[in-house]
Amino acid sequence: MNARTIGGWIGASAVLSGLMWVLSGCSKSSDDVEPPNPDWILRSHVVFLAADGKTPRSLPKQPMRLWVPYVVGDIYGSPNAGEMMPVELQPDMSFTLNLNLKHLRLAKVLEATRFSQKWMEIEPKEARVARVLPFVVQKDGIQPLGIAEWLDTTSGDKLMLVYVDRPARIRGDIVYEGRSLTFAIDAKEAGFLWVRQPAQSGTYEPVPRPANLVLAVFPGE
Repeated sequence: MNARTIGGWIGASAVLSGLMWVLSGCSKSSDDVEPPNPDWILRSHVVFLAADGKTPRSLPKQPMRLWVPYVVGDIYGSPNAGEMMPVELQPDMSFTLNLNLKHLRLAKVLEATRFSQKWMEIEPKEARVARVLPFVVQKDGIQPLGIAEWLDTTSGDKLMLVYVDRPARIRGDIVYEGRSLTFAIDAKEAGFLWVRQPAQSGTYEPVPRPANLVLAVFPGE
């Protein structure tokens, strides 16, 4: 269940850029969460790793940038909502993702939840979801430089950053490529959740925000 592909981003990027241009033209300072939620401010950095999630890879020679769009109405698939706020990648590969900034724009683009994985369901059915889906791309283009995943470097777990607009439960069970997977995502309130992605059989479930969290870029498929 790969959440993204490497090719075919030019047309999608143009549409998303146009959408966010419209949103930015209509935005006001009230689009920010006030007072800001400190748990929604993430300071991290980008690393390039081999497929084992441990072995460092050399940084690409070409300039790069972050692109942090959203998937809305699902937690899998290609981005369909653009960025709420650009995230600047520093020369030392560090960045700050402040989810408070322009967060109220998200409510304007949320869609009814229609999971592409038909064995997944959400309760209540009116609950709407989104996923923050970051990419590391060419600075002057949109070609991804690999597959970017949130990574807890202590546990080695890959994580999803998911938003739910109200208290909700996401459930599902499937056997996929020999793995038994269960979704047991419980949101007690509206907000962002870190969701663990099991490497083998296991359960997709919320976890506390890791103390050692990076945005890892793995080799593209």
